[in-house]
Amino acid sequence: MTNRSLNTELLQRDMYKYMFEKYDPLPKVFPQIFEMRDTTAAFEKETTGIGLGGLSERKEGSQIIASNPLEGFTVYGKPRTWSDAFELTMEFTEDTPPEKVANIARAYAATWAEGTLITQETFCANFFNYGGLTAGYDNFDATITGVIDDPTGDLAYDGLPFFNLTGNRRYSKAGGSYYNGLALSLDNTNLQTAYLHYTTNNNRNERDQKISLQPDVLLIPSALRFTAKSILENDWVGGNANLDKNTVQNLVQPLEWQYLSDTDAWFLGKKQKGLVFLNRRLPVIDFYTDPKTKAEFVTIDTRWGAYMNNWRYWLGSNFATS
Repeated sequence: MTNRSLNTELLQRDMYKYMFEKYDPLPKVFPQIFEMRDTTAAFEKETTGIGLGGLSERKEGSQIIASNPLEGFTVYGKPRTWSDAFELTMEFTEDTPPEKVANIARAYAATWAEGTLITQETFCANFFNYGGLTAGYDNFDATITGVIDDPTGDLAYDGLPFFNLTGNRRYSKAGGSYYNGLALSLDNTNLQTAYLHYTTNNNRNERDQKISLQPDVLLIPSALRFTAKSILENDWVGGNANLDKNTVQNLVQPLEWQYLSDTDAWFLGKKQKGLVFLNRRLPVIDFYTDPKTKAEFVTIDTRWGAYMNNWRYWLGSNFATS
């Protein structure tokens, strides 16, 4: 059933070359936000780290006091399969000069390069676009039928949305309560509020012990570009009789992401922390012949996915909750 003529093999190699030449130069935001990992597994499973806590002073001659080990939350992530195809009828391939068929194949390869990037950017941005939904979103569900059942479904690993407001607090394994969602517009004062909450309230591990937590990026939709520039780049802050020194100047790097759908939502975070992108298999381009119609089908198939493994590294504001 598979056509492996010389012409097909040459077209296939040409499409690979053309696609990756087009894909590599395209600007990408998601690798700046997500930790990039390669995987060969059907799914990834990890436990949120807790550790054994601080050390206890031991008096001379006294016994060592053992810590009580605690088990963290279990986090699941899975690669997903993404595909597309197009058809070249028997009549078209017979009646069309080979060079024209090759040009059409290259054009589709270029489209697939762009389409792959659009799909990846959209999927990754949806962790932020829908991360505050109280009902959850499919991005967070790592269930694989017959293989693994993700117990928290469309919600984060602790059974809450990625971004939760103060009225819907999440709890650590030691019992502390936290939230990483605010309902504040983006301005100088509110950025300070978010920064302090991020660094002085959410800087705790699952034992509620202080950890070092410093954001380095302000993730924004295109609509907030000039607001963010005004906040982070000006030397002074207006609004009263006397200009005040801008205390958040260059505090974090503004990063505009056109795939963020909420025009007034904004996110404070740490690059490549708390979110993981899984590369399972690069795109595979293949040709096959339909024995009934003699048409040539050209397919592309690739596997990748993403998941969130630590909410502490991100704080959102003005996001949708339903």
